Amino acid sequence: MTWSNNMEKMDLFRITQAHGYIFQIFFAEVLCTRYLPKKKNFLLRALTSGMIFLLLSVVLPNIISNYVSGVFSFTVFFLSLGFWQFCLAADSQEILYSCMLALFIQNLSSNVYNVIFYSIFYGAPVTVQFSLSVILMLLIYSVFYFLIIKRFAKERLENMLSNTAWIWLIAVGIFVFFLHYLFWMYGIRDVWVVYPPLILCDILGLGVALGFVELRTRNADNEKLRQLLELEKKQFEMTRSNVEFVNRNAHDLKHYIHKIQRLENSETEELEKVLTKVEAYESTFQTENAALDVVLTEKKLLCQREKISFTCMVDGEALNFMKTLDVASLFGNGLDNAIEHERKEAVEKRYIFLKVFQKGSFVSVRIENYCSHFPELSPEGLPVASSKKDAAFHGYGTKSMQYIVEKYNGNLRISEEGNLFVVSMLFPTGQYF
Repeated sequence: MTWSNNMEKMDLFRITQAHGYIFQIFFAEVLCTRYLPKKKNFLLRALTSGMIFLLLSVVLPNIISNYVSGVFSFTVFFLSLGFWQFCLAADSQEILYSCMLALFIQNLSSNVYNVIFYSIFYGAPVTVQFSLSVILMLLIYSVFYFLIIKRFAKERLENMLSNTAWIWLIAVGIFVFFLHYLFWMYGIRDVWVVYPPLILCDILGLGVALGFVELRTRNADNEKLRQLLELEKKQFEMTRSNVEFVNRNAHDLKHYIHKIQRLENSETEELEKVLTKVEAYESTFQTENAALDVVLTEKKLLCQREKISFTCMVDGEALNFMKTLDVASLFGNGLDNAIEHERKEAVEKRYIFLKVFQKGSFVSVRIENYCSHFPELSPEGLPVASSKKDAAFHGYGTKSMQYIVEKYNGNLRISEEGNLFVVSMLFPTGQYF
């Protein structure tokens, strides 16, 4: 038998219904890899390697099926990994994770289709089968993309799976492929009752893929918050020392200026200017809360330097249920965020107002600042972007505030009121530990 006859027998370019898997898995992978960084000349790479991927996805499984049955989806999946490795600038772990996520989403869609088809629509025309498959795929893919992937994918890869989670994820993936192989080998793929266990496996795989990363992300967030609070503790101690030093020396200097003014031939006008500047450095806040006095003094000077109108109405005694460092962190971050935003506004519109008061059994805190462009908020109600220079703690100032508010069983809300960006906090009074 000649080589050409062998190739003809293999029918290399045979297209069957099973080849629909190529487009199903590829579409799922496109959604799951959307936020991964692309290599240079991505479109050219995608077009050239896409044609090679499509050709091999048809030819290679047809060749393999002459020797081993039931490994079609396994072969196509590994070919797709090569395609994304060639097109994306992400590392191999990120690509594998995204493709495994796509694998479980595609399998879930396919298995839900099989349950419905073999239990209700078995024997229906091909057009009905195709329509049902497409509708279910679009529905399930859309749910996962808009509810999970779009929210989750942008940040999840910063905290990849642990080694244990990778073992679980790969084990579940291999188990799913193995079950498909068994169903193929024993000819029971058209029995609907075999698919619910596969659906459970897909849900387990998605749970591992998303749950472990979410847990790892939260642990990383908690560690960064701990580091941030420790850093804020040191900064507060330095600020308190500096404020006390400046106040003490400003007070002494003011008395010296008064003595000089009483001397003959003193330049009164010039001394008045100097005195005005000195008094600006002398703390005028007496809120009955020492930590808050330090923070307000520091932020007032910063606002003066940035030409920001800063006013406050504060009952510091109402905050005595809070620990000193929590007060410093909460109001320090809140006012820092407001000052950071006001720097972007026109000088004549720069405005920050702080109000703290107790009403009944609740303490209310309100920080408002002028805002010409309200920032986008995350599903948790927190700003999604920050322009702070310290990328290591990007966005953690607001998270730190939320952590402290929740620590005291309070509630934090961010809202837009006209041209005002408003941070509202409400605390129940009581005993805290």
